Amino acid sequence: MEPANTYTMERMVTDTDADFARRLKPSAMFGYFQDIAAFHAASLGASVERLYKELNVAWILLKVRVEIDEYPMITEELLVDTWPQAPRALYERDYTIRRKSGEVLVRAASTWVIMNLGTREIKRDKFLDYKNLEMRKDRAIEKGVGRQRRVEGAVPVYNKDIEYSDVDYNCHVNNARYIDYIMDAIPFEEHREKTIRAIEVYYVNELSPGNEIVLAKRDMDPGSAPGMTSEKLYIEGFRKADDAVVFYAVVERE
Repeated sequence: MEPANTYTMERMVTDTDADFARRLKPSAMFGYFQDIAAFHAASLGASVERLYKELNVAWILLKVRVEIDEYPMITEELLVDTWPQAPRALYERDYTIRRKSGEVLVRAASTWVIMNLGTREIKRDKFLDYKNLEMRKDRAIEKGVGRQRRVEGAVPVYNKDIEYSDVDYNCHVNNARYIDYIMDAIPFEEHREKTIRAIEVYYVNELSPGNEIVLAKRDMDPGSAPGMTSEKLYIEGFRKADDAVVFYAVVERE
């Protein structure tokens, strides 16, 4: 059987996936996307285990944008879809979360690379050529992920030590965990008053147990985001020990 160009999995919003408003948490959305990307890559011959054991390389997420049209609610049954774009030096992958009736609630686009785990170098070889795959040309988000630059002037709001619960099997903080850090940088009452409609994250450096991350935030000026129609927050995390930026993100809310 030829591999499918779109991979779909079923999910139900559980208690642990939901926030105080009984909605699917953004970090749970990122977890869904990570899981289905791994399942689809495995079906195409590039599983996490194969890349690690045979080639000593791994998939690394560079950047991702998620747009939320409507929040799935607790106990809601969902379909999560993913499909890749034609590979170049970078690998782009899109996602949707939809109701079983077909209504799309969440859209996302991501960019990945393959990294050598020993040298930490980006591998430019095409590990996947999708020869047997009829590529989809449509995008979940029309322009994919943007090129947002860092914004100066972010003010520290809290520090966090990296512990056991923060890291994954690579012994680094998982990409979905950073979304919880981002949400915690926003006061709880603001979460009650305003709704997050988009999150765009750029991953720069890794964090390991024993590191301490500083979360910093600032409102974005209209001039720093051309065409912006909603309120935007800039949030970044950097290692306290050396001030190295770990990630930066833009959160759009209304």
